[in-house]
Amino acid sequence: MLAGKSKAEVKEGMKAAVEKKELPALEPGAMCYMMSKQAYLTDKGITQDGAHTLAHVMFYTAQINPADWGANMDNSPIFVDPRQKGDPEPINIFMIPAGSWSDGSPAPLQ
Repeated sequence: MLAGKSKAEVKEGMKAAVEKKELPALEPGAMCYMMSKQAYLTDKGITQDGAHTLAHVMFYTAQINPADWGANMDNSPIFVDPRQKGDPEPINIFMIPAGSWSDGSPAPLQ
């Protein structure tokens, strides 16, 4: 179904599925974590200085005001995934740096 589709086509397909309510509702308490140095987050997953992307925990909610979670506020460790704009899925992805990789070694907090 996705084979051979462009990013734009996949995004439009997701938007259509959301609008038609073809996808299940987001479960309360949905979360995941990315704590492996080998995780693939983006094409820019390793910074210019060789560091890996951020080890973090993610919590998924229906779209709400990020400030309700204290996200993106001064001195708060919680931020909203800057790539997630509720499009194509109307959700927030709250991210919290973990401070260590899955092997226990220290990870950057920013």
